[in-house]
Amino acid sequence: MAVNLYTVFHLNLAFSSIEQEQHLDVIKHCYWPLLKLAQQGIPVGIEMTAYTLECIAKVDSKWIALFRSLLQQQKCELIASGDSQIIGPLIPAEVNRANLVLGQKSYQQQLQVTPKIAYINEQATSAGLLDVYIDVGFEAVVVEWDNPYSHNPNWTAKALERPQSLTAASGREIKVIWNNAIAFQKFQRYAHGELPLADYTDYLSTVCQQNMSAFPIYGSDAEVFDFRPGRYQTETKSTQGEWQRIAALFNFLATSKQFNWQCPSEILNLWQKQQPLALTNAEHPVSVKKQAKYNITRWALSGRNDLLLNTLCYQQWQQLKQTAADDSLWRSLCRMWSSDLRTHLTQSRYDRLNLAAVNQPAPVFESWQNQYQLDTEQFKIDYDAERHRLHVRTPHLALSLNANRGLAIEQLSFSSQQFKPTLATLSHGYFDHISYGADFYSNHILFERFRDRDRVTDLNKVDYHLGQKDGNLVIYCHQKLKTGGLLKWYMLEQESVHCGFHFEDSLRPEAAIRLGFITMQDCSQRPWYACHLGGYQKEHFQLSSDIDQGAPVSSLVSANSAIGATNGELLFGVNNTGIQITWDPAKCAALPMISSKKINHQYLNRVWFSLAEADETLKQNGTLLDFEYCIKPTCRRLHD
Repeated sequence: MAVNLYTVFHLNLAFSSIEQEQHLDVIKHCYWPLLKLAQQGIPVGIEMTAYTLECIAKVDSKWIALFRSLLQQQKCELIASGDSQIIGPLIPAEVNRANLVLGQKSYQQQLQVTPKIAYINEQATSAGLLDVYIDVGFEAVVVEWDNPYSHNPNWTAKALERPQSLTAASGREIKVIWNNAIAFQKFQRYAHGELPLADYTDYLSTVCQQNMSAFPIYGSDAEVFDFRPGRYQTETKSTQGEWQRIAALFNFLATSKQFNWQCPSEILNLWQKQQPLALTNAEHPVSVKKQAKYNITRWALSGRNDLLLNTLCYQQWQQLKQTAADDSLWRSLCRMWSSDLRTHLTQSRYDRLNLAAVNQPAPVFESWQNQYQLDTEQFKIDYDAERHRLHVRTPHLALSLNANRGLAIEQLSFSSQQFKPTLATLSHGYFDHISYGADFYSNHILFERFRDRDRVTDLNKVDYHLGQKDGNLVIYCHQKLKTGGLLKWYMLEQESVHCGFHFEDSLRPEAAIRLGFITMQDCSQRPWYACHLGGYQKEHFQLSSDIDQGAPVSSLVSANSAIGATNGELLFGVNNTGIQITWDPAKCAALPMISSKKINHQYLNRVWFSLAEADETLKQNGTLLDFEYCIKPTCRRLHD
């Protein structure tokens, strides 16, 4: 039985390193050869955003006319993307929905087709995001196979042989057509002349076993053939004839009895009813593409100024929610959230963004000073001068801070949890293992600077100050660090502890910047957590193995993952006891990260925030934003 082959060529004129003046060259060298393949009888799948479609129409209306004609003749197929290429697990559900709806409208207006299959942008997927695609009306999505297969030991290789179903966060199902990272990278090597035709076809015959019903030949960029986007110094020099090599391969496969070409929608006919697959799990809540360096921190915490860009997008989203916004305003927001503004963006394109500064008024701690006149019956404050510990007790909580270590939290407990410490500092020697012979603090900051090759923390001896705001106790301190002045503060409001960091130097250093570390007191079990990941509802996870999202991938990539938490909320706990952490992404779009490590018969469970991470896209002169968050008690049974 012949194996059905299919492709999804990704067209993207928003490509980070491509200037607008190059659009016509890209269309000539990359997009016209694709349509010629369709004219020759190869039923290619073509995926693009509405933005790319508009850009093509502005400079080459003939390409649009031919594409429309080929679609009507069913010689090729349009796969949806959305208005813009945005990273769904980093973006609120309402924006994800608007992006898909706007894309469908544009496809219908310009091409008179409404695709039923969507290629998930950058293959970054969560269970909650699948619900958005279902609600917009898509029958199937294109998702990369390699990463979820490697992260789900209950999957079998047979699932790659045909289309499957995926389970969304709501429990509903959507069909999936697989993309394959190894396959499309092999294809690129063949097209670039690194693999001869015989070697490539040997590879294809090996992976397409006897029971294989369908296999994705290619599911990535069209702009890398007979053109070089200019992202990496390691890119091979542009050579002519790469599309000719592709055409030769496709025509050779068309004559082989072993293979059969089909459009992606025809592949759906091979779907059979079976148990749906859970795409993600607690250790991998977001599925991504290719190797670990392509994790979601790439579009959230690096680039030229990702943190500022995402913060401004959240500000714009909050404004849109307050008004009866029309399509043009939603489209503007989707395009500002484009992934390509966050990676290898050229300096000229970045300058044209003309980013406004986030309004960060200077903290008014001076006005809080000398206003400490709180009711001593409600606020019991004691300072242990020998140990340099500040102890605060109210009817609602008990908080101990370490003035020897930058007012790190020694212990925090809440009345609703019977004043049993929820988070704490686990002191040196707590774990009986030399690899963990350190102090694990709570609510401190860590800069790991790449050029200076050092670590900067606020774990230094400080003088504390007391004040009040609106009848709430405020505790704060000031330090001069190598990275600039730091003002750190707490405000206690019933069972809420507000924590804040103000940076006197707003220039982002080239560093991994992590802060607000929370170390759980309960080390008896692994933690659970819950948050939104681009969908409408919280996704709940129970960790079952070691995880450390802040562990580096290499010397160039400082983190391997993070939590999108697209509504500015994360629940985190052990057993039934937990905390609710909230922050405003419109002030600072920080990302939380999670770690859980088994140490003998105990577990070190932590969560923290990142304001910057390193990869090959990180550039100098980004903006370092102030950050504040709030800790409240919660329990697991409230959310199960």
